[in-house]
Amino acid sequence: MNNWQVDLFTGLENANGMQDVLDATIKVIAPIGFEFCGFRSLIPLPLATPKIMTLYTAEDKTYERERNGDYLETPMSRHCARSMTPFSWEGTTEDAVFKEIPDLCEEYYSSGHRGGWAQSLVERKNMYSVFYADSSDSLTKRYLDNVDFRMQWVATAVLSRMNKVRSDTDIQLSLREKEVLRWTSDGKTADQIAEILMLSPSTINFHLRKAMQKLDAPNKTAAVTRAIFLKLLF
Repeated sequence: MNNWQVDLFTGLENANGMQDVLDATIKVIAPIGFEFCGFRSLIPLPLATPKIMTLYTAEDKTYERERNGDYLETPMSRHCARSMTPFSWEGTTEDAVFKEIPDLCEEYYSSGHRGGWAQSLVERKNMYSVFYADSSDSLTKRYLDNVDFRMQWVATAVLSRMNKVRSDTDIQLSLREKEVLRWTSDGKTADQIAEILMLSPSTINFHLRKAMQKLDAPNKTAAVTRAIFLKLLF
């Protein structure tokens, strides 16, 4: 086993939270030119409102865009939605990826990002995650090809540790809270859920508030995405 692999597994083993996993990962990939990395979990159903949960190592415009789901129609996202083969971009103004989405790439550039690498990791039916890393420098295709093997190792290790961290969560939702969040994830309102479950809207809102408190979520949408990300609903 190479030194970087030992460093990676040691760092991940000591990571107790999801953000800790990324913080440990960046220490291993920074020496090969990647200053930022992120992890996105996405359930693409229902198609109208896919559920997204994103973690990132830098809070800038790119992170805000990512968290809001603005990057779901980029070439990288489309590739990762249908394939587990790695996807990379050089990050130059002549890059075909950048030419396709000039507005988003302008913000990407202004936040100090250039070349990058990503890979989709299927967790189970209708749910997949994407690990991605980017650099403040443009990267040549030859360079990206050279680091591809290492990055695939990193991506797999990150997903494995993320799954372990999520399975170790001490958050406990009641059966009713889970039920209400599942219906909420399908786009149902409190009134509609109340009718389905034959309960009052105030009771539904009570369970929503309790779930939001447990998940430290500012709203019901965030509660749903966090519960899904922690594998508490499915």
